[in-house]
Amino acid sequence: MFVLLKFHKNLFRMLFLSVLLACGSVHAGMELHELDGNVVDLDDYKGDGKWLLVMLWSTTCHICEAQKPSISRFHTEHKDIDAHVLGIALDGMDSIDAIKQNIATHETSFPSLVGDIVIVASHYQGMTQESLRGTPTYLLFDPEGELVGNNPGPLRIEALEQFMARKSG
Repeated sequence: MFVLLKFHKNLFRMLFLSVLLACGSVHAGMELHELDGNVVDLDDYKGDGKWLLVMLWSTTCHICEAQKPSISRFHTEHKDIDAHVLGIALDGMDSIDAIKQNIATHETSFPSLVGDIVIVASHYQGMTQESLRGTPTYLLFDPEGELVGNNPGPLRIEALEQFMARKSG
């Protein structure tokens, strides 16, 4: 019963946000939280002259955990040159303890923020014209902050680097 009520609550919130987005009443950015609860916006992280790879992940996603080492290596190798990574945990602030535990257990070199899945899914659909299908999912923003790609599912770093090289050169 609780799961069903939570589902209906999230469905209502998603529909409500979709209507607001369609009417232009919601800021175009994506509201997120730092681990300490401070509110930030995705727009604060893009358009800084470097590529931005956003990894949407969750604490229950085993594929996400398998991807984190290669995504961390990419971040470490590129952060001072041309690209950086930002994680967004989709578990919501209600699960902040589990998110912090996950980050401590599965160390990453890139920072992570916390997003509400309903809000992130609504913005994802607005940006990509596709529904968010699960985690991991990746968004790629060019150095000017424009969305140039999205990838639901595992990401091959070699393909990402080749794409960036083609678009940069």
